[in-house]
Amino acid sequence: MITNYARSPQALSAQVDEDIVALQAERGFAYGMEGVTAAVWQRLESPASLDQLIAGLLDEYEVDAAQCRSEVTDLLTQLVNEGLVVEEQA
Repeated sequence: MITNYARSPQALSAQVDEDIVALQAERGFAYGMEGVTAAVWQRLESPASLDQLIAGLLDEYEVDAAQCRSEVTDLLTQLVNEGLVVEEQA
């Protein structure tokens, strides 16, 4: 079974220049995103697996694959815990 990640339906977001501001209204907080974090958020417009996210980032950025996997995994965990991203089993 593959886990896909997607933006939570309760999360609102807006692009401000190259950055993104996401709002989790139920919890009453805003989350600023820039750089790679913003790139991950943009890719989550449609559900994507961890492998799909990493492949896209490796195409766009010069980064070690293991470091990318570790950092994206940590980011997704944080975004899920904050209620901005949901996990879906495919």
